[in-house]
Amino acid sequence: MQQYLPMRRDVLLFVYPGVQPIDLAGPMQAFTTADEEIGGGAYRVRVAATRRGAIQLAGGLPVLASALPRKQPDTLLLLGGPGVHAARRDAACLAAVRRLALGSRRVGSICTGAFLLASSGLLEGREAATHWRACAQLANEFPGVRVRADPIWVRDGAIWTSAGVTAGIDLALALIEEDLGAALALRVARRLVVPMRRSGGQSQHSDTLALQDAAQFGPLLEWVKGNLGRALTTEVLAERLGMAPRSFHRHFLARTGATPAEAVERLRLDRARTLLEVARLPLATVAKQAGFGSMERLRRTFKRRYGVSPRDYDGRLTR
Repeated sequence: MQQYLPMRRDVLLFVYPGVQPIDLAGPMQAFTTADEEIGGGAYRVRVAATRRGAIQLAGGLPVLASALPRKQPDTLLLLGGPGVHAARRDAACLAAVRRLALGSRRVGSICTGAFLLASSGLLEGREAATHWRACAQLANEFPGVRVRADPIWVRDGAIWTSAGVTAGIDLALALIEEDLGAALALRVARRLVVPMRRSGGQSQHSDTLALQDAAQFGPLLEWVKGNLGRALTTEVLAERLGMAPRSFHRHFLARTGATPAEAVERLRLDRARTLLEVARLPLATVAKQAGFGSMERLRRTFKRRYGVSPRDYDGRLTR
């Protein structure tokens, strides 16, 4: 059995007021489970902050944090949450991140923790992921960072970054796999009842959410959801709102960030995923009820959008 050096055991979860609880609990559970699976000695997980004592997480949950260690950890993970923007304006916090990162074997961020990494200068010239809702802001504020909107996690050398919320568990599993092998990481995933590797990217979880801010077109989109089997052309949608097609197309794109055709496709894909996840219907039935008409059209659209076929997506759900 591979021997683990003491330095490789330390995983430091860096917290501050306003950290999202699941960004802490998800990875912590993954590393703890890995340690249990191997019989101990693989990881020592610590929660630390710039000041020792109770730290209030987002939602009001308190957590007791240790003082930051003098010795750099093997793995430093910066967590995300609504408090990250205050933390990245804290000079002491940034100095601590830089000091800890300097001697760590690898450094990572979860969700919007990428802003703390970027503010510390550690993402300059690198690829990175963050929550899909924060990608544009990260790219605008840090033009030297190559923000990737779709991956669940990204590795660029010794820097690892993840997408939003539960993607911290995916990142932890990837780190565990690097340390202890795929078989052990798979055992951890099974105990946590999560996929070892998700198919597709985080866009598959945010397609319709991105349309919900368009209040002006909300009633129209609700009507579309109930009529996915119809021919939903731009002309049909524009006529329903009493608008000229060209004007409707322009205003819809400006408010939603998607063309009418793209929005219809997203809503059809969302219906198809729901039917696959919940109803477990045959693909031909899914294609018809979601408005794709044919299994081939459903397959092509699913593969282009998510990078995985509907059959593989359905199979992944049942494994």
